[in-house]
Amino acid sequence: MTAATPPSVQAPVDLKYATSKTPWLGIEMEDLPGGRPGILVARVLRGSPAAGAGLRAGDEILGLAGASLSAPTDLSRALRELDVGEEVPVAVRRGGESRIFRVALAGQPAFEDQLRLAFVGLPAPSISGVVTFQGEAASLRELRGKVVLLEFWASWCEVCRYLAPVLGRWQRAYRPAGLEVVGLTLDPPDVAAAAAFRVGMAYTLASDAGGEVTESYLATQIPAVFVIDRQGIVADVMVGVQSARLDEVQELIGRLLDAPSQLSVVPASESKAEGG
Repeated sequence: MTAATPPSVQAPVDLKYATSKTPWLGIEMEDLPGGRPGILVARVLRGSPAAGAGLRAGDEILGLAGASLSAPTDLSRALRELDVGEEVPVAVRRGGESRIFRVALAGQPAFEDQLRLAFVGLPAPSISGVVTFQGEAASLRELRGKVVLLEFWASWCEVCRYLAPVLGRWQRAYRPAGLEVVGLTLDPPDVAAAAAFRVGMAYTLASDAGGEVTESYLATQIPAVFVIDRQGIVADVMVGVQSARLDEVQELIGRLLDAPSQLSVVPASESKAEGG
């Protein structure tokens, strides 16, 4: 086996929250095809221990700290036995060659920060196969040249109900300058449309009933809001509703739009909803 050299460092993404005491590699993982033992690395998050050590998508992890791994659950179990700051060997197969990577474990970031590491500064995943039941936009391609605020929500989500009026105010105030708010939900169109009517969601809404788009954005916690610039690059991600983050997102939207300061918008900090 040969030691691996880390790749060049990518642009960093600052974390918004303190990390936990749970050891973390920073990868999205899947089972290997054909039922083979090991773990397929589907994605490596920037700024993560895995990225710092040189792991990359397509690698096959066979062992961690001397323990053999047959499935993703084995890796999660093995990490729980280790400590933050500990440097451990990771046995990897890449292109048929076996390698050993030395990984210094870090504390697990908050879910919002994990999404920011995965998406900020990179092209937004495409949107296709959704059913638009309010508004007209069916894909990000149709919105290229606009600043897009993409929200993942659900009819049963109470925090989403607090967020909807804020997004509606932003849509009314900033749409003339080029903002489009789009809400995606796993709910079928009839259920989502009824909920949207009750809440008063006054922006484009679509159903991702098959879940492909939601999965591509890793939006397993909601509400999750992605701010996408005019070039289709993710500029920020917010999960939940927290006053300070709402203020930051609103300020970012203004900067991306180069919007006039006299735009009349109810301050986001007036929202009483907190959570994640």
